[in-house]
Amino acid sequence: MVALSTIATVIASQALISGAFSLTQQAIQLGFSPRVHIVHTSAEVKGQIYIPGINYALMIACLVLVLSFRESSRLAGAYGLAVTATMGLTSVLYFAAAIYVWHWPLWKAVPPVALFLLFDLSYFGANLFKLIDGGWITLAVAIVITTIFTSWRTGREELKRQLSAGLLPLEAFVSDIEKRPCPGYAGRLCS
Repeated sequence: MVALSTIATVIASQALISGAFSLTQQAIQLGFSPRVHIVHTSAEVKGQIYIPGINYALMIACLVLVLSFRESSRLAGAYGLAVTATMGLTSVLYFAAAIYVWHWPLWKAVPPVALFLLFDLSYFGANLFKLIDGGWITLAVAIVITTIFTSWRTGREELKRQLSAGLLPLEAFVSDIEKRPCPGYAGRLCS
């Protein structure tokens, strides 16, 4: 049993690490996160990446959780709440994709999502009893990450708006270019 649990732990940790790397890269590409150093580990496979900063952050978070919780049941509470919340959010995002991306009618999109949510929300509700035992850490981490991402995005949009407000309008720039001779040597005409 120890060998089996060790193998399961290694597989789960690799999935978590790969997921964290992929989500970080996507957050950067969508403008929700500052740029970080990303190492592309394969010349052939685009998504095969390594992010040292995220790797170290996961290591520190793992050590802090294990040392502060001290009981596997409390870690299980945090894990259970995270998994079931992810399942529910995935169903909601599936519904949004079906309606807005695939343009499904409601009669086609609602039945599968309702079935998924029936199970997802019942599992999530059962895991809410573990909120005090360790599930609170899942919510705390989610709130912190969401706050950081939305603050970064809002700050970038405000910076863009401020910079755009100080720019010379395109029409004025073009008319100014037409009035001035182009730089260069004497006798050369701009074309």
